[in-house]
Amino acid sequence: MPAGLGKEKIFKSFNKIRIYTKQPGKEHDKEPMILPPKSTIQEAARKALHGKAKDVTKTKIRGPSSKFGGQIIGMKHQLKDRDVVEFTTK
Repeated sequence: MPAGLGKEKIFKSFNKIRIYTKQPGKEHDKEPMILPPKSTIQEAARKALHGKAKDVTKTKIRGPSSKFGGQIIGMKHQLKDRDVVEFTTK
């Protein structure tokens, strides 16, 4: 088994997804947020922003659930493993 493939297989067995957050103009975080499959942007915002999800004015996404990099999406958008989310707040 190639290096790293075992870790990926083990992670998938937990039935969770990894979501990375990003601040505007910076690289995405190295450590992912771990969420249940089919989690939404709103659920990710609650976890990442510690109760300030209502302050989100815009959300951009890159990764498997986006049609193109930097796509602006709504709070009900369903996330996929390894998406990168950028929140803009008030």
